[in-house]
Amino acid sequence: FYTPSGKRNVSGAYVQDKLTWEWLEVITGLRYDSYSLKDSDNETSGDRLSPRITVGVSPFESASLSGLQFYGTYAEGYRSPSLTETLISGNHPAGVTFPFLPNPNLKPEIGKTVEFGVNYKRNDIFEGGDALRLKAAYFNNDVEDYIDGVTLSAFDPTSGCPFGPGIPICFQYQNFAKAKIDGFELESVYDARWGYAGLSASIINGHTISYEGERADLATIPSSQVTAQLGLRFLQDKLTVGGEVQYNGKPKGNSVAKDYT
Repeated sequence: FYTPSGKRNVSGAYVQDKLTWEWLEVITGLRYDSYSLKDSDNETSGDRLSPRITVGVSPFESASLSGLQFYGTYAEGYRSPSLTETLISGNHPAGVTFPFLPNPNLKPEIGKTVEFGVNYKRNDIFEGGDALRLKAAYFNNDVEDYIDGVTLSAFDPTSGCPFGPGIPICFQYQNFAKAKIDGFELESVYDARWGYAGLSASIINGHTISYEGERADLATIPSSQVTAQLGLRFLQDKLTVGGEVQYNGKPKGNSVAKDYT
């Protein structure tokens, strides 16, 4: 398969303001996104303003709890179709053979996210200059016109999938009416002059809803994820040696996928 020649321009601008008053913190933002995409036969474009607001409350004044903050965020986002999603063509190159179909009618995604959580930060715990950061959060993301890959049957006369060599199916990126993605995240990071260590984990649920109202689990998002990081600093911070390992649970909507690290 291949992506035919095309051109995609993406631009954006962002403004943000932060207000702090004693135990209250308010961060507001507004982002403008614009895109245009064209090839020899088609041209499409779009733009949107996306707001964002975060409200944080730090109710404690004691030394051990002053770094504890409860927060809530509402944010919107805008993602334009990529060149590959729009223009991909040709046949699957190895194993079973089936065609890829372009889709010049793809619409951009519009995401609306709500997040609630708690942050904790504290410095100089074990030695001067070290820092501990902890975070726990729940998020819920609704995406309108979600873009995902779809397998089409050549036996369906409305699919646009032609009969050809190989198996009678085609692959195409299409819009879904909605995708709903929600889950929990935990994150911890400790940083000192001699090195750093981090551990994070997430549990994610996600499904699409077609324009006909049919629901299907997402086949591309890991159902769970755990990441561990460890690093050491040498030569007065001029050399850092570290590593990272990540575990990914198989997506709920992919019956052939497996867990991997």
